[in-house]
Amino acid sequence: MTLRAGWGQAAGKAGQSLLTLASVIVLVFLLVRLIPGDPFTTILGSEPSAAAEAALRTALHLDVPPVQQFFDYVAGLLQGDLGQSAVQRGDSVSGIIAGALPTTLSIVAVGMLLSTLVGISLGLAAALSPYKGVDLTVRTIVMLLYATPTFLIGLLLTLVFSIQLGWLPAGGWAGSYPENFPFLVLPGIALSGHLGPIIARTVRQAAIESSQQLYMEAALSRGLSKSALNFRHILPNSVLPVITLLGISFGSLLTGAIIVEAVFGLPGIGSEMTKAVARRDYPVIQGIALMSACAVIVGNLLAELIYPLVDPRARSAS
Repeated sequence: MTLRAGWGQAAGKAGQSLLTLASVIVLVFLLVRLIPGDPFTTILGSEPSAAAEAALRTALHLDVPPVQQFFDYVAGLLQGDLGQSAVQRGDSVSGIIAGALPTTLSIVAVGMLLSTLVGISLGLAAALSPYKGVDLTVRTIVMLLYATPTFLIGLLLTLVFSIQLGWLPAGGWAGSYPENFPFLVLPGIALSGHLGPIIARTVRQAAIESSQQLYMEAALSRGLSKSALNFRHILPNSVLPVITLLGISFGSLLTGAIIVEAVFGLPGIGSEMTKAVARRDYPVIQGIALMSACAVIVGNLLAELIYPLVDPRARSAS
């Protein structure tokens, strides 16, 4: 792949991502306004005064036609302004997200790290003896984990490691590092319960396919030991698909963290989203939904751009 072709392909993918982002902005704007319930009653009470309702309508930009609302919203986004919270007066949506995001990103980082380490280890262990005892055991564990909801994994972890054994806190947040680390362990494990099995299955399949290639037989015939073959050929080829998986799954992990935060009572994006939906705080809902969508889009774009750099076969195919 020439340099010009590489830049052209990257520009094309970036253009697709921008088009997707534009579609997401439209959908978020429309869906938020289809949420059942009256925001005025929820925010102001059952019998709001006409003046209070008019002021809130102006704050939410509901006093202008929907088309004008949309263009005002987009104009604010282009200036980096997500708006002001309708409930937490004086607080910007950007400030609310910035205050909650470090907690969520900490959980996602732990979840991705555990998913990668455990998933690769289980996948390789299963692939080294396919369709035998270890492989069947790993596949059973992977299937059970994948089928178990994240919140149930979190509740079981809390029951065993917090309530019965007392090793780790059942929830809460210390508010600073390194005191926060013990509060991240169980949420991170719970969050990895979805991505870890996917990585394990992907690595297992990739390792089995690599071991059946003709160049593997040629390497063995040249006297290369099986352990050296595993580390020099099977392991690198099996880990490459994980790069794409991590990029694609980043957004879903960010969304899954919302559920995990609810189980463990963590002050992250999930907590802010739950409060915003209950209060019909449109600007906050829009801001968090848009941020989550951007995470998915950016994660996919980075995965597509990075994968050809680490896999020569992808470059030659392009």
